[in-house]
Amino acid sequence: MKRIIMNVLLLGVLLMTVGCNKKSISENGNGPSAGKVTNVKTKSVNDRVWYVKYKGEDIYGHIYTAKDHPKKMPIAIVSHGLGGNYQELESYAKNLANQGYLAYSFDFPGGSYDGQSTGVKQTQMSIITEEQDLLAVKEALQKRDDTLEHQVLLVGGSQGGVVSALTASNHPQDIKGLALMYPAFSITHDAQEQYSSFDQVPKTYNLMGFTVGSNYYRNLLDMDITKTATKYKGPVLIVHGNNDDIVPIKYSRQAAHNFKNA
Repeated sequence: MKRIIMNVLLLGVLLMTVGCNKKSISENGNGPSAGKVTNVKTKSVNDRVWYVKYKGEDIYGHIYTAKDHPKKMPIAIVSHGLGGNYQELESYAKNLANQGYLAYSFDFPGGSYDGQSTGVKQTQMSIITEEQDLLAVKEALQKRDDTLEHQVLLVGGSQGGVVSALTASNHPQDIKGLALMYPAFSITHDAQEQYSSFDQVPKTYNLMGFTVGSNYYRNLLDMDITKTATKYKGPVLIVHGNNDDIVPIKYSRQAAHNFKNA
């Protein structure tokens, strides 16, 4: 337990040295996380493609392990933001692999502009479908012979951070730590500022260059994510720059206050 908590804190130190001070909309206009790739030097690790099958979905991702890893490893699952893909936080996954984790970074079905996962359309995707996908990934990894099924770390950036927090809050079993980078805890406030009822939501909407459907807003209009996704009682690390022009840092501060151990 102590080792996992220390690794979460070590990850935070790493993240704070990698330009988290300012986050802006992706230049390619395909969503706030599209085209983003971390640039962190890492030692060479094993890298292999691994699919998760879930209710007609093929979830594409990469497993990273250290070259000389133990027979059984704790699990780290890395989740990208809106429009991103597995490469967005890939370097963090590789660093976690070098710390002894089996790290898995994947493309959310329907939530990635150029991802390779299938089974969910962009216009069907929501934080709820992504929560279900993250949970499916977690359960699949726990069934592997080379993992310590009761030691799971969730890592997420932007919308992937919110989805990780929501998953940990609703399904805390075996989750030993949560690391959130510039998490999009403003997501419900922004949706409710835009639409006062679901009847006002169009069939499709261009959200910072990424086309979403009305399903994206269905749950956002009825919840406060800073309360719904902050029920996890384990250790939480939040890294958020104070010049973020998409998600003001005040939402992360509010979430940190609501978490029991952030």
